[in-house]
Amino acid sequence: MKELCIIRHGLAGNGMIDERRDEKRPLTARGKAKMGGVAGGLKRLGVGFDVILTSPLARATETAEIVDEYCGNGRAPLRTDLLKPGASFDKLIARLNALDPVDRVALVGHESSLSEFASYCLSAALGSFITLKKGGVLMLEVHGRLKPGECTLSWLMKPSQLVELS
Repeated sequence: MKELCIIRHGLAGNGMIDERRDEKRPLTARGKAKMGGVAGGLKRLGVGFDVILTSPLARATETAEIVDEYCGNGRAPLRTDLLKPGASFDKLIARLNALDPVDRVALVGHESSLSEFASYCLSAALGSFITLKKGGVLMLEVHGRLKPGECTLSWLMKPSQLVELS
C-alpha cells in the first residue's frame, strides 16, 4: 500500500443513548448530499481506491457507498469491526498489511478513533493531534508496510474544501 485515505462519516444527526440503536443511525439527507460533494472533490483530485474498508455502523457504511460510487473500483466496500469506535489499532494495521498488493486504501469510520489512528500512524503515540470534521478526509503516505510512526501526512481537508472542488 502506498497511500491510506482516512474518511470520517458524513452528518448523521444526533447520537442515541442506546448503542444498539445508534449503530443503525443513518446519514441525514444533508449528510448524503454533502458526502456526494466530498466524493466528487476526491474524484476531481484524481483519487481512486483499490479497497474501501468501512465500519459496519450505518452512517459509515452509507458514507463508504457514496465514496465508492465516485472513487471505487467496482468492488463493494468491505465492512469490518476493526473500524468500530474503540477497536484495536494494531489489529487494524495487521489487517491492512494483509491486503493483497494495493496502491490506495480508504478507511471510513468515526471520531475520535480515526484521528487517533492517523496520529498513531504518524507518530506511534497514542492520543490525537488531528481532528477530522464530519466528512473530513486525510491522506497518509505509507512507506512499505504500514507501521506506527512511519507514515507521512500528504494532506488533510475539511469537507467544505472538497465540496468546492466538485
